[in-house]
Amino acid sequence: MAEAEAAATEDGEKKKGGKKGLIIKIIPMLLVALVVAKMTVLKPPPLTPKQKADKTALAQFTLESTCAVANEFPLPKIPKTYGPPPTTTTTLPGSETPVVGPVLQIDSKTLNLGNGHFLKYGMGVQLPPKSVPDDVDKAENWGALASQTFLNTFSNMSLDDALSADGREKLRHEIGYDVCVASEGKASTVYFTEFVAQ
Repeated sequence: MAEAEAAATEDGEKKKGGKKGLIIKIIPMLLVALVVAKMTVLKPPPLTPKQKADKTALAQFTLESTCAVANEFPLPKIPKTYGPPPTTTTTLPGSETPVVGPVLQIDSKTLNLGNGHFLKYGMGVQLPPKSVPDDVDKAENWGALASQTFLNTFSNMSLDDALSADGREKLRHEIGYDVCVASEGKASTVYFTEFVAQ
């Protein structure tokens, strides 16, 4: 009887060992099948040149729309291949308050206008929400970008136009739009913190 029990126990252990071995063999095969499926069947086909061009055009349109809204510019024309424009809002769902981040302060600079006139200006760059101005100032070059954009834009304006309230606001929006596009929408606009001519 002891021999029968020993034989039964030995058969049970073989069956358990056989199940464990089968499971150990199946799991790697399933993993290999999953990797192969992911690389072939589940991988999307590469984009065609037209799809790449359309994707780039849509990204550019979205960027320009976002920057236009932030700087009170008219919206760009919608590319013909697309339907309604993407939503460009800075509000959280269920909220009517715009989501704005901190402002990076740029040191005041003096610009020689000729004929003995000078312009002293200071700016702030609107950063994305949750940005840290000191970190952004070190990592990004938006302050220098805003200053250079100011010089480029101001060089095309007369002093009288720039000093008028409308001219100053137009100048601010132009600079804000250019900085927004150059920073890929991360720095949305600029503010003048100082604007004095002498």
